[in-house]
Parts: sequence; structure tokens; C-alpha cells
Amino acid sequence: MSFDKVFDIAIIGAGPGGIASAIEAKLKGLDKIIVLEKADNHSDMIRKFYKPGKRVDKDWQGKKFEFEGNVTFEECSKEEFLEQMDKKIKDAGVENKFKYNHHVYGVKKNNEGIFEIGSDHELGIIQAKKVIIAIGRMGKPNKPSYKFPAKIKPRLNFNLDKVKPGEKVLVVGGGDTAGEYAYGLVDMNIGCDVTLNYRRPEIVRMNPTNKEIVERYFKEGKIKSKLGVDIEKVEPVENDDVTPPRVKVFYKDGTTDVFDRVIYALGGTSPVDFLKNCNIELNEWGEPIYNEETMETNIEGLYTIGDVVTSQGSIALAFNHAYRAINDIAKKL
Repeated sequence: MSFDKVFDIAIIGAGPGGIASAIEAKLKGLDKIIVLEKADNHSDMIRKFYKPGKRVDKDWQGKKFEFEGNVTFEECSKEEFLEQMDKKIKDAGVENKFKYNHHVYGVKKNNEGIFEIGSDHELGIIQAKKVIIAIGRMGKPNKPSYKFPAKIKPRLNFNLDKVKPGEKVLVVGGGDTAGEYAYGLVDMNIGCDVTLNYRRPEIVRMNPTNKEIVERYFKEGKIKSKLGVDIEKVEPVENDDVTPPRVKVFYKDGTTDVFDRVIYALGGTSPVDFLKNCNIELNEWGEPIYNEETMETNIEGLYTIGDVVTSQGSIALAFNHAYRAINDIAKKL
């Protein structure tokens, strides 16, 4: 497959919404499509978060949705659902459109009105006329078990929005988001002193690219390593000369340290930073503002579907969003 052409549609994410988008596009006769997925297979959230044998339902928390489009599924076990999706992808003839282990970090429209998609892989910049963002989210950010004292809450965050130049920052977590926050802060060149804390002694949950960068930055002294130890509690620095007071972190090995800011990257956040990178307008909950009939955002030709636009988590709803977006795209291409 040659990558020197402009795709009609680039689909980011290979969960239910991404799969349905690829199949609906093919049924509309749109063949110049590509699906980019950061995991090594489709339906990664279901593979990771559903226990063996867990039932996959069409509806979510009592909300009923009827299928609008051509992609449907029978309610079944996790394993049967994955088999159903494998078969649907194969039967539609779109297997070769899926490119796995491709982490997309931004989508921008160039001066010619073509979208450029930045990926951390050998494909480099991918160009497409239309883009569908079908990345998921799993609930709210996971909060640690210890309490957040009210005085220091403004200094305890779940993304990089509030970081100021020159701050001493602790990033907590061992996954891709934690790694990207830690080395991203270094690469911003705003003079932050960055420490990465993870309860395990080595990094196991990051993709190879992020892991390589983080470990290299450890060696070069760009990121301080605080691995293999959990945090016991966080407290305001007593009689601090700044307001709000800085954060004193107590580790379970008996050590302590003081930080201007603590960033928790413990999974589950909606991908606010990614959406902002794409210049998509967001509401107060960090969800994209979009047209409900077409799923198009404030940026013409850029669509968001599935979990990223709603907290409802329904697979049927993701399929319906895909159908609406592809219908709109097919009319405009």
C-alpha cells in the first residue's frame, strides 16, 4: 500500500466506532481509507477492561439505542464479540485498512484544506480529506486512595493545563499518558523540574516509543526517576510563603519531597489534551462540541464519534455515530 497519496478518510481509533466507520465507508464505495490504532489490535478497551466471559451489551446503564446503520452486533460474551468484529472486518474487505501500533498525537488542517495527521511511526505525516476521531475513554480519571487536602487541590491536576514555567512537577503513573506528560514537559523547554513516580520498579505499561524516550531522559537526567514506591499521602507545606501552599509528598519508603504541582496520569481521562491539539472546541466537561446529526466538529471535515463525545459508553451509539459521520462525508466527497 502506497502512503504518498491523500486518503479520503483517516479514522483514528479501532474501537467499535472506528470499526463501524471503516465498514460504513466501504459500503459507500469509499476505499481510500486508513484506520490508525495505538494498540496492537482492534477493540483494545474491551480486550483490556472486560473480564473473560463478560457480557457485551448493546445498551449502556439502562439507556436503549436502536441501530441506525449497517453495522450491528448480537449481545454476547467478550470473546464472541471480538470474533464478531473480526468477521465483520474481514467480510467487509477492510482488514488491510487497519494500521496498529500507531500512536497519533495531533491532527491539523494545512493551507490547502487537507488534514495532516502526525503519528509516531514510519508512516510519518498522513494526509486525508476528512478525519474521524473515534478514540475512547474509560470513565473518570482514577483518583488515588489517599485524601486531597482542600488547601492544595489547585496544585493537584489530571492534565498539563495548569503547569506554569519553572515549576517543580511530579507526574504520577506508569502508562503512556504519564510518560507523555513527563517528557512532554521537558520538551516544552519551559524550565520545569520533572519527576516521574510509579509504584512499580520498572515501566511496563508504556508503548515502546514512550518507554524508550522516558528511559533515555532518566539516563540523561532530564527526568528524575522515583520508581518502585507508592505515595502514602500529600499535605500542604506548613507555613508556606506561597498561596496556595506547595505540596509535600510522603512516600511509603519514608522519604518526602516538595512540589509546586502534582499531575495524576492514572488512566481514564477523556483525551482533552489530544482534542485541544486538534483545535476542537470543547464544552465545560472537556467534551467536543459537535453537530448531532453529522458528528462534525467546529472544524469542517473533522468528526468525533463514540465515547469521546459522550459518557454513555454504548457500542450501539458508537455504531450510529459512525453511520451519521460517514453519510455526511459521502455527500461531501
